[in-house]
Amino acid sequence: MKILSNHQATREQLPIVSRNTTGVVVIRGAAGSGKTTSALLRLTAIVNTLAYRRHLENDSTPIKALVLSFNRTLAGYIEGLIYDSSQTNTIPVHVENETFANWTKKNINTNLIADKEREFYFAKKCYKIGIDTRFLLDEIDYFRGRFRLNDLEKYLTTERTGRGLSPQVTKATRSILVDIVKEYVEWINRQNVDDWHTQCEKMITKKSLCYDIIVVDETQDFSANQIRAVLNHLKEDYYLTFVIDTIQRLYPRGFTWAETGLDMRNAIYFRLNENHRNTIEIATFAAAITRGLTIDDDGSFSDITKATRHGPKPIVCKGKHSQQVSFAIDYILKNINLQKESVAFLHPRGGDWFKEIERQLLAQKLPHVIITKNRVWPRGHENIALSTMNSAKGLEFDHVIILGMNNVNMSHQKDENDDKLQQLRRLLSMAICRARESVIIGYKESEKPDIVEYFVDDTYVEVNL
Repeated sequence: MKILSNHQATREQLPIVSRNTTGVVVIRGAAGSGKTTSALLRLTAIVNTLAYRRHLENDSTPIKALVLSFNRTLAGYIEGLIYDSSQTNTIPVHVENETFANWTKKNINTNLIADKEREFYFAKKCYKIGIDTRFLLDEIDYFRGRFRLNDLEKYLTTERTGRGLSPQVTKATRSILVDIVKEYVEWINRQNVDDWHTQCEKMITKKSLCYDIIVVDETQDFSANQIRAVLNHLKEDYYLTFVIDTIQRLYPRGFTWAETGLDMRNAIYFRLNENHRNTIEIATFAAAITRGLTIDDDGSFSDITKATRHGPKPIVCKGKHSQQVSFAIDYILKNINLQKESVAFLHPRGGDWFKEIERQLLAQKLPHVIITKNRVWPRGHENIALSTMNSAKGLEFDHVIILGMNNVNMSHQKDENDDKLQQLRRLLSMAICRARESVIIGYKESEKPDIVEYFVDDTYVEVNL
């Protein structure tokens, strides 16, 4: 699978790459601005600087660096970038490249409860509360990630930053949820197992692993406890880089830097404005979907004025799912050079939702690869990828195709302020912004998801199949 990122620093990125002093650097910017590439170029520069300095001082102490990304697919992609750089010896040190979960599991090395068993426990306990169970499971993940186990009572009175206004979670409901979590932790302790949250807490108190350099990509989707764990494993003189854009936040985990114990008074902030990925047409279409959402200092809307290339307007096709797939594959065969260009079929859920796409790809003898949760970035000749939208976060492709959207896989509460609706708008906009050249979106009129109402006329071409 082709890797698209440019390894040469742009004029806008040079100040970031050349910032080789210790401390905290925060890189902010919209989709397509080159945040991840900038952070990795900075990592390369710091490694080279440290290696040169230690050589002069006859110091043979190994340089320890860690790159943390949010999901396995993105970790595999970053590993591909690092691998390409290391072939020219620009990174003369082994860099640990992990998702946070894998890094924690490797260092704590305790048995984990199965996700389905954990969710079943909470679903059974939360059933009588009268709020959507999926929402409550997300709420539990939210406050367990924000507060440590001994501080869960803070959740009762703290503003639920980033969780939306609907549905409401009263203080009485919060108290019930805290009690359920405490009982659950006692239950898994009796079984001598951990889950992702208890392992994370152990990383907060574990003896420091003393990294010289840590890069945290997609920081907006890390929890406060995960940041606390990262801080615990830095050397006294450290280089810490956060890559962040809260408008692309997929998981409501709102917290302040101060909550994590991080002093940001001397942090250096950079904002990347140029859109190196999208055409003006793609940026315009995607920006409309998130228009009106709350944005904070660490968020960046896609600025269509910063995109410099023109291309075709996104296509929105309406028809049966099989018709959508046939249309997309015909578009690939007629318009895309698969020897040089990459295509991603993205979907909110993935799994069985990809069956029809795979069937038609195989019928046309078009090689493809599923990259969802794939820890190793595929290096084969296949330039068609199948992925969930979540797993595509941070990646980029020449062409993005999103088919089969409906009111089941894009469901939410019927409220403009619904947390799930806001999350879906960010998710879809993020998925669209993975594309460099073209976008196709498909749905069936009788199953049209509400999110289509955020498509703005004249920013796309409509095709009835």
